Amino acid sequence: MWKCSAVLLVGLVWWTEVAGAGEDTVTHWLTVSIHPDVSPPMYQQEVEGILKGASDILQGRTPITPHNNCKVEFKFKGFIPFPQSLPADIKNETDLEKVQEVPADVKVVNSITYCAEEPQKNGVLGCAWRRDVKLPRTVIVTRWGSAPGDGIAPVLWAHEYGHTTGLNHRYHKGVLSYSENLMTPCELEVVSQPINDDECDHFLKGPAKRYPPTLGPKCTVKPSTGHLPD
Repeated sequence: MWKCSAVLLVGLVWWTEVAGAGEDTVTHWLTVSIHPDVSPPMYQQEVEGILKGASDILQGRTPITPHNNCKVEFKFKGFIPFPQSLPADIKNETDLEKVQEVPADVKVVNSITYCAEEPQKNGVLGCAWRRDVKLPRTVIVTRWGSAPGDGIAPVLWAHEYGHTTGLNHRYHKGVLSYSENLMTPCELEVVSQPINDDECDHFLKGPAKRYPPTLGPKCTVKPSTGHLPD
């Protein structure tokens, strides 16, 4: 189903570079793997659009205030084949671990109903959790959460990437909602964008080698949209 030109890479690659002379933006080059059974199809143009949107969030190039000023951008490095034999629906820890082992930085699946050591009855949009804190975390997102139109996809991808850098959830009740920060444990909204200085530092450094044993606080507010992160 996925008619994408595969980039043949060995192992998991997190490629980071500092932009050219006179610039101070850190670029993270990300490989993407999309399960063949995922529908509707996702092509390179859409992936690049989501990554640009995630970059705009961190750099504060959106109408949402307070504006971020984190000099980080994401760029598309290439597609990695996603074996059709692996699950397109993550229902348990075994499924999750198999998808985590796909050698790409971002993986797109149909659904996630297991994450962070427990079933997720209503499903979540993304999951970067692993039981073993010594193993690298990668971004796993659902096609539904990555669909165009509602502005959630860039927020979701940036949120899950934040977990790969060692960030936990951070609860912050804003003026308009319970989700007015990027690393919220509550449902993701377009306004879920602001980060603090510590979070920016994590994004600048990129994926961590060790991770906190938990995901941080849980949301105590009943979701209304179902746009839940891990």
